[in-house]
Amino acid sequence: MSEEEAQRYGGSAGGGGGGIGSLSVDLLGQVLDRVPEPRDRKACRLVSRAFARAEAAHRRALRVLRREPLPRLLRAFAALDRLDLSACASLDDASLAAALAGADLGTVRQVCLARASGVGWRGLDALVAACPRLEAVDLSHCVGAGDREAAALAAAAGLRELNLEKCLGVTDMGLAKVAVGCPRLQKLSFKWCREISDIGVDLLAKKCRELRSLDISYLKVSNESLRSISTLEKLEDLAMVCCPCIDDEGLKLLSTGSNSLQSVDVSRCNHVTSEGLASLIDGHTSLQKISAADSLHEIGQCFLSKLATLKATLTVLRLDGFEVSSSLLSAIGENCINLVEIGLSKCNGVTDEGISSLVVRCSYLRTIDLTCCNLLTNNALESIADNCKMLECLRLESSTSVSEKGLERIATCCPNLKEIDLTDCGVNDAALQHLATCSELLILKLGLCSSISDKGLRFIGSNCGKIVELDLYRCSSITDDGLAALADGCKKIKLLNLCYCNKITDSGLSHLGSLEELTNLELRCLVRITGIGISSVAIGCKSLIELDLKRCYSVDDSGLWALARYALNLRQLTISYCPVTGLGLCHLLSSLRCLQDMKMVHLSWVSIEGFEMSLRAACGRLKKLKMLSGLKSILSPELLQLLQACGCRIRWVNKPLVYKDAI
Repeated sequence: MSEEEAQRYGGSAGGGGGGIGSLSVDLLGQVLDRVPEPRDRKACRLVSRAFARAEAAHRRALRVLRREPLPRLLRAFAALDRLDLSACASLDDASLAAALAGADLGTVRQVCLARASGVGWRGLDALVAACPRLEAVDLSHCVGAGDREAAALAAAAGLRELNLEKCLGVTDMGLAKVAVGCPRLQKLSFKWCREISDIGVDLLAKKCRELRSLDISYLKVSNESLRSISTLEKLEDLAMVCCPCIDDEGLKLLSTGSNSLQSVDVSRCNHVTSEGLASLIDGHTSLQKISAADSLHEIGQCFLSKLATLKATLTVLRLDGFEVSSSLLSAIGENCINLVEIGLSKCNGVTDEGISSLVVRCSYLRTIDLTCCNLLTNNALESIADNCKMLECLRLESSTSVSEKGLERIATCCPNLKEIDLTDCGVNDAALQHLATCSELLILKLGLCSSISDKGLRFIGSNCGKIVELDLYRCSSITDDGLAALADGCKKIKLLNLCYCNKITDSGLSHLGSLEELTNLELRCLVRITGIGISSVAIGCKSLIELDLKRCYSVDDSGLWALARYALNLRQLTISYCPVTGLGLCHLLSSLRCLQDMKMVHLSWVSIEGFEMSLRAACGRLKKLKMLSGLKSILSPELLQLLQACGCRIRWVNKPLVYKDAI
């Protein structure tokens, strides 16, 4: 911003003299606290250096995308409370320790290192030493993390929240270190840590008496673990999805504990029945959430009668995959009048009559999931609209008998609707005209609705300016004009799926270039787009994080060069079957410092030398690769070992070279 422009806001660009420059740092900090958008905060910094100083003193959260500026950023912001390094490409022990060494992080309480596979126990040691007030750490999906990393975190005695999901090397020994070192833990997840047994869970329950939330999903623990967990007097939230060794006896043991449990998830626990859940309800009469998706074979009368005891507290009930009837749904409605969310996805037997008998008693429902309940018609939608005025989320995927008539009633009676999934419902432009009256709409999924045209998108663009996610997968009637209407009216879109919308050309992508907040863009099999359209997206969509160009047969090196120059925040890219060369690929991988996930199957124009040079250029940053299995025996073993040592997981696939059209 120029000197003249800055003075319009009451001060000079340098922050001296009167106006903004004369205000205190505390007052300017309070102003910035009321500016939620990052771009607006940046504009404030451009107005005056005083704003920049105020942000440095008051900023509480920092998300870093590249490791190079990390030391400077940590020194600049002295009041940080939350530090997110999950997207910091190439971060390893040495770079993390070096960045922490010169920083004052005495105020930092939360650190996210999810998927930061390059960080090991040495980096965590440095982190714990540098952050004496550390209370929450997210190490999820660091698949190489094990007991030494857990031991390093155990030194943070004040830790209250720890996420070790998919830290595959953690065993009972590592869990024991955490349990002994962090007795004040309140929230812990070791989902997918399949080396943990009943022994580790038992020690955890004895040492961490303050636990309120625990996730043991996908573990091979037995009922003995539930016996130990039942002694946790403050436990409120327990998730044990897909624990194959847990059955009704375990739930009975759990019911003998203190009456503290508020949420339980036994989804995909194949040996749990409704009798077991009924016994659990006996011991925990304040349950608010029950998730039993794809687990119970049938719902017994005993379970239904026990639900009646939760009438005052139960707000969420997920029964996906059940065999249900109208009488059953009526009984649920009668016994659970305070429900705000019901999940009936893929339930057989869901009819208009059943839904009507449910919603007439459950008027507080805000989320209704009816995915693949293909017996439903407009009558069900009319019942929902008439009774659930506070509805915010409605999922109707594959409900092929609903039409614009039912959706008109929903749009008229449910003004707070924020999300609707109409995938494979066959809706048309008239339906979108009705939905366009829902000005609060945030998420709209219209995949496989081939009758939708540019006219329908103009309705959405005219009144749904708050939309952040739009799925138009295989909406093959959409053209560049429809994208123009969307881009003009829906500036806040972050996720956009245009896969197989085969009429879209570079002109349409030029309109998308105005979506500055777009982060995820799927363009699979758009055969009419070229590097020119990709350039428009790369130049305009500075926030772009994920891009899918699979089977975009006309996107060549020119598209990669544009991405390399402008899409500096790109983290995930799919270019399988694109006619790119080794030169373009090497330039791309050597330029994008944030790129961590690449899918590049059947790049027929890239030589072995091209693959070698490209992968070496990005070694240390890449975390996931998807390549043709034939390359495994051709690429140098030394390169593959180097990638693995840097924490990169390679998925080898054996797919035939088949070219698909856009139909």
